[in-house]
Amino acid sequence: MRKNRNINLDLLKVLACVGVVLLHTTMGGFKETGSWNLLAYLYYLGTYSIPLFFMINGYLLLGKREITYLYILPKVKWILITVSSWSFIVWLFKRDFTTNPIKKIVGSLIQRGYFFQFWFFGALILIYLCLPILRQFLNSKRSYLYSLSLLMTIGLIFELSNILLQMPIQTYVIQTFRLWTWFFYYLLGGYIAQFTIEEIESRFKNWMKIVSILLLLISPIILFFIAKTIYHNLFAEYFYDTLFVKVSTLGIFLTILMLTLNENRRESIVSLSNQTMGVFIIHTYIMKVWEKVLGFNFVGAYLFFALFTLSVSFIIVGMLMKIPYFNRIVKL
Repeated sequence: MRKNRNINLDLLKVLACVGVVLLHTTMGGFKETGSWNLLAYLYYLGTYSIPLFFMINGYLLLGKREITYLYILPKVKWILITVSSWSFIVWLFKRDFTTNPIKKIVGSLIQRGYFFQFWFFGALILIYLCLPILRQFLNSKRSYLYSLSLLMTIGLIFELSNILLQMPIQTYVIQTFRLWTWFFYYLLGGYIAQFTIEEIESRFKNWMKIVSILLLLISPIILFFIAKTIYHNLFAEYFYDTLFVKVSTLGIFLTILMLTLNENRRESIVSLSNQTMGVFIIHTYIMKVWEKVLGFNFVGAYLFFALFTLSVSFIIVGMLMKIPYFNRIVKL
């Protein structure tokens, strides 16, 4: 529906990428003690990163007039090529020849391979395969609202169950298959794409932007409190079904979508955006380098750990993008 590249979406991708790295690097700084500190604040700020990634993808794909399997299957193919390539590279590097590499490739999609974060690709493949059929039903804004209402109701059931049981029941379902959650965020992004930027600007008032920013800033305190006193589980992934996170994620998405960005920064934002998927892929192995070489036995270790992982990942991906073939498997 939109011919011109929207760099606000690129900025959202960059911020979501930073959030993922924070999720994976900061938890060690407060998990053992269970005490509130800066690292806990940064960790729960990262809560919105995965929902934002699904919303961005939904906005881009469901914003198209037509989605066919001729369009979707090549996307699925390249996800599988990317997952297979990186899994095979690690398999060779580790000389893990007694293990069937196919098992590692498939395992990566369900949190059991070399890349635990590849569950995201597994969930994305399942969503992609449903899109051509789903698009036939999503033929109006009302149909989006019906679907979102159903998915939100399912999420509320999980949220209430978690509160009553004093534990997140999503622990019984691996992230790949929590499709009621991922479809909600995906369709929410698609629903927003049904409106023009001008329509969104007229409805999303300045006071709503202020509230969205305030919710973002105070949300880590709220989420930490719930995680420690109600869920008795500190992992941010169990908040994706909560109404609070859904409303906050929507506010963040719309606030950044409506930002007026300096055109002089377009090239930098697009460049960083193009590297985000590569950072998502390799950052867990950059983390392992720090863990083996430097460790965490000094003041500020986890904060520097996050900065190191993020900056080195971007630098390495920037170099890989200049190498044939690698430039294809670090950018989907």
